Amino acid sequence: MFTVLVVLFIIVAAAMVVSILMQSGRGEGLAGAFGDSFAGGAVFGGRGAQEFLTKVTTVLAIIFVLLCIGINMYIASPPGRKAKSVIREEAGQPMAPGGAEQPAPPQPPQGE
Repeated sequence: MFTVLVVLFIIVAAAMVVSILMQSGRGEGLAGAFGDSFAGGAVFGGRGAQEFLTKVTTVLAIIFVLLCIGINMYIASPPGRKAKSVIREEAGQPMAPGGAEQPAPPQPPQGE
Protein backbone atom coordinates (compact mmCIF):
# COMPACT_ATOMS: atom_id res chain seq x y z
CA MET A 1 0.00 0.00 0.00
CA PHE A 2 2.80 2.39 0.90
CA THR A 3 4.59 1.70 -2.37
CA VAL A 4 1.42 2.43 -4.34
CA LEU A 5 0.98 5.75 -2.53
CA VAL A 6 4.58 6.77 -3.17
CA VAL A 7 4.40 5.83 -6.87
CA LEU A 8 1.16 7.80 -7.28
CA PHE A 9 2.76 10.70 -5.42
CA ILE A 10 5.73 10.75 -7.81
CA ILE A 11 3.50 10.53 -10.90
CA VAL A 12 1.23 13.34 -9.68
CA ALA A 13 4.23 15.49 -8.73
CA ALA A 14 5.79 15.05 -12.18
CA ALA A 15 2.48 15.78 -13.91
CA MET A 16 2.00 18.88 -11.80
CA VAL A 17 5.49 20.14 -12.64
CA VAL A 18 4.79 19.65 -16.36
CA SER A 19 1.41 21.38 -16.16
CA ILE A 20 2.90 24.34 -14.28
CA LEU A 21 5.83 24.70 -16.68
CA MET A 22 3.51 24.67 -19.70
CA GLN A 23 1.68 27.70 -18.36
CA SER A 24 2.95 31.18 -18.97
CA GLY A 25 2.37 34.33 -17.02
CA ARG A 26 2.12 36.43 -20.20
CA GLY A 27 -0.68 34.50 -21.87
CA GLU A 28 1.49 32.45 -24.22
CA GLY A 29 1.04 29.12 -22.42
CA LEU A 30 0.43 25.90 -24.31
CA ALA A 31 -1.13 27.50 -27.36
CA GLY A 32 1.92 29.71 -27.89
CA ALA A 33 4.35 26.88 -27.29
CA PHE A 34 3.14 24.99 -30.36
CA GLY A 35 2.99 27.99 -32.63
CA ASP A 36 0.41 28.86 -35.27
CA SER A 37 1.42 26.12 -37.70
CA PHE A 38 0.55 23.33 -35.25
CA ALA A 39 -2.99 22.20 -34.50
CA GLY A 40 -2.56 23.30 -30.87
CA GLY A 41 -4.53 26.46 -31.53
CA ALA A 42 -7.38 24.46 -33.04
CA VAL A 43 -7.51 22.02 -30.14
CA PHE A 44 -7.37 24.48 -27.26
CA GLY A 45 -7.78 27.90 -28.77
CA GLY A 46 -6.01 30.94 -27.40
CA ARG A 47 -7.86 31.16 -24.10
CA GLY A 48 -8.84 27.50 -23.80
CA ALA A 49 -5.29 26.31 -23.19
CA GLN A 50 -4.83 28.54 -20.17
CA GLU A 51 -8.18 27.55 -18.65
CA PHE A 52 -7.52 23.85 -19.30
CA LEU A 53 -4.05 23.95 -17.75
CA THR A 54 -5.34 25.92 -14.77
CA LYS A 55 -8.00 23.29 -14.08
CA VAL A 56 -5.54 20.43 -14.54
CA THR A 57 -3.05 22.09 -12.19
CA THR A 58 -5.75 22.66 -9.58
CA VAL A 59 -6.89 19.03 -9.68
CA LEU A 60 -3.31 17.76 -9.55
CA ALA A 61 -2.55 20.04 -6.58
CA ILE A 62 -5.57 18.72 -4.66
CA ILE A 63 -4.54 15.11 -5.39
CA PHE A 64 -0.95 15.97 -4.38
CA VAL A 65 -2.05 17.33 -0.99
CA LEU A 66 -4.34 14.36 -0.35
CA LEU A 67 -1.52 11.95 -1.16
CA CYS A 68 0.80 13.87 1.21
CA ILE A 69 -1.75 13.50 4.00
CA GLY A 70 -2.30 9.82 3.18
CA ILE A 71 1.41 9.02 3.19
CA ASN A 72 1.87 10.91 6.46
CA MET A 73 -1.01 9.03 8.10
CA TYR A 74 0.37 5.71 6.86
CA ILE A 75 3.82 6.46 8.24
CA ALA A 76 2.39 7.61 11.59
CA SER A 77 0.56 4.33 12.23
CA PRO A 78 1.02 1.58 9.66
CA PRO A 79 -1.53 -1.25 9.67
CA GLY A 80 -0.76 -4.03 12.12
CA ARG A 81 1.21 -1.83 14.51
CA LYS A 82 -0.29 -0.32 17.60
CA ALA A 83 0.55 3.35 18.01
CA LYS A 84 2.80 4.00 21.01
CA SER A 85 3.16 7.14 23.02
CA VAL A 86 6.66 8.06 24.17
CA ILE A 87 5.16 10.22 26.90
CA ARG A 88 3.20 7.29 28.34
CA GLU A 89 6.27 5.04 28.20
CA GLU A 90 8.41 7.59 30.02
CA ALA A 91 5.67 8.29 32.56
CA GLY A 92 5.98 4.72 33.82
CA GLN A 93 9.74 5.01 34.50
CA PRO A 94 10.77 5.79 38.11
CA MET A 95 12.51 9.10 38.53
CA ALA A 96 14.55 10.41 41.43
CA PRO A 97 13.25 13.39 43.36
CA GLY A 98 14.36 16.52 41.61
CA GLY A 99 13.83 15.10 38.13
CA ALA A 100 17.28 13.63 37.44
CA GLU A 101 18.26 10.01 37.55
CA GLN A 102 20.63 9.19 40.40
CA PRO A 103 23.79 7.27 39.60
CA ALA A 104 24.27 3.85 41.16
CA PRO A 105 26.30 3.90 44.42
CA PRO A 106 29.96 2.88 44.03
CA GLN A 107 30.70 -0.77 44.79
CA PRO A 108 33.51 -1.65 47.22
CA PRO A 109 36.50 -3.43 45.66
CA GLN A 110 36.21 -7.22 45.63
CA GLY A 111 38.87 -9.75 46.48
CA GLU A 112 40.78 -8.13 49.40
